[in-house]
Amino acid sequence: MFNLLSNAAQFTPDGGEIAVEARQEEEELIISVTDTGIGIASGDQERIFQEFHQVRDSITGKTPGTGLGLSLTKRMVEMHGGRIWVESEGEGKGSRFSFTLPLRGND
Repeated sequence: MFNLLSNAAQFTPDGGEIAVEARQEEEELIISVTDTGIGIASGDQERIFQEFHQVRDSITGKTPGTGLGLSLTKRMVEMHGGRIWVESEGEGKGSRFSFTLPLRGND
């Protein structure tokens, strides 16, 4: 959660919005972090969960960090039996990162 909120704050310009939503669907909890930030091109949406992959920040021309945050977040979510994904209509159109966690342990 910290990584997703940190990324949203980092890539949302001043005056933008960040929202957090949680809901239950069947036997899982779905948590989403939505922002009005720089967005993610469709070609980068799967790659951003790979180690050391970074999307260039079009606002500053550089991206701070190591490119490990989302890959580690994905691993932690999967270790707890969940999944994570991103939705974005493209550059400049914001992003929604969502992840699930099962409400019951794996038997």
